[in-house]
Amino acid sequence: MSETQASSESVRADAAEQPTPAVNEFYPQNSRSMLFVVSGPSGAGKDSIVDGLAQRGVVFYRAITAVTRDPRPTERHGAHHYFLTPAEFSRWETEGRFLETALVYGHRYGTPLHEVKTALDRGQDVLLRVDVQGAASIRRRMPESVHIFIGVPDLSLETLQERRGLRGAETPAESATRDALLLEELAAIPQFDYYVVNQTGHIDRAISQVSAIITAEKCRISPRG
Repeated sequence: MSETQASSESVRADAAEQPTPAVNEFYPQNSRSMLFVVSGPSGAGKDSIVDGLAQRGVVFYRAITAVTRDPRPTERHGAHHYFLTPAEFSRWETEGRFLETALVYGHRYGTPLHEVKTALDRGQDVLLRVDVQGAASIRRRMPESVHIFIGVPDLSLETLQERRGLRGAETPAESATRDALLLEELAAIPQFDYYVVNQTGHIDRAISQVSAIITAEKCRISPRG
């Protein structure tokens, strides 16, 4: 068995052996496991909202992502990330093993399809935080997923820059590139199922709205798909 094959076998074993988090007992017993996708532009507050949901006790599984960077001293393969070589990552991508992929600071990141399907098959809801392009990829692969766009008041570029700490720190070329990307992301809003505004200083309201969306979807009489 090659090193790449051994790594892939290890990843599949790790995914299957992950401990099963609790399933929310407050939803109807016949409620199906669901995939929720939280997306939006950089600076909208996606990570803070997902963390806030967990702190409030909303039960969901966070899929373990695959990365091409080296593990940090406290990180373990199959627990924090799946650490793949660039060649392994490319092979997985060619074989259709990712729901979505992204390039972040020179490293490849991806959400393994088996991570999501394993959790759903175990009756767990899955919540993914991805960029708008990643959300489109997930929608094509799993059209029954629920997509939530996180925005800011008036979709203000200045507000997004402030939250990213980039006001005055970008060159005109960098600013133009981000403006173009934002326009592409805004054009994708009609493809989402829900739109939540994360107002500065009122993130609790946004967390409550996303939580309400999850509850409403879990209580649907006619499931999606």
